[in-house]
Amino acid sequence: MSGRKPWSAVVFDLDGTLADTLRDLAEATNAALRQNGLPACPLDAYPHMVGNGLKKLVERAAGPDASTAVLEAVRQSFLQIYDRDCLRYTTAYEGMPETLAALRERGIPLLVVTNKPDAQAHTIVEGLFGKGLFAGIYGNREERQVKPDPALTLEALSLVGAPPENALFVGDSDVDVYTARNAGMRAAGAVWGFRGEEELRAAGADFLLHKPAEILNTY
Repeated sequence: MSGRKPWSAVVFDLDGTLADTLRDLAEATNAALRQNGLPACPLDAYPHMVGNGLKKLVERAAGPDASTAVLEAVRQSFLQIYDRDCLRYTTAYEGMPETLAALRERGIPLLVVTNKPDAQAHTIVEGLFGKGLFAGIYGNREERQVKPDPALTLEALSLVGAPPENALFVGDSDVDVYTARNAGMRAAGAVWGFRGEEELRAAGADFLLHKPAEILNTY
């Protein structure tokens, strides 16, 4: 461990960082596409379709020829399906619960900032990790800007009194690294997630983590 003080807070992305949500996301999206007369997408396409919020996911899955009305219909179908099935296959990554507990034991506030819809973010995080572990869970709402806009992350940090310059953002995509940069934070890339080491390295992550326990050695 270096001479730096412990992190003032650790902010986590959700999809591909705290939990493997990919199958539930893919199956809900494909069901929504089929309900609206569109073809499903292969599972292996989804790692690069998720991460920028539901609007972008629907646009990518439906394709460039889908009308605004069809996109909205798919979005509404997705919300209904995913709200019901978001914990069907989703699991926490191995070692994550123990790592979160160790961070809390060190007195470090834990936060979640995700582009996933807010209601499902709460359902998944609390379903996997219980209530009270995280000081705040922040998903996307109509009035909120999606990552890499830093506003929501900065709001979350301010509510726990954590200066961003001594806070860490852990995420699996370049979106998360850019969010950290925009917020004035350090960025740790979760190599175990959906996007992989090459993207995180290219984005300029300060740390590349191959398993959750390595978060404990980042300061």
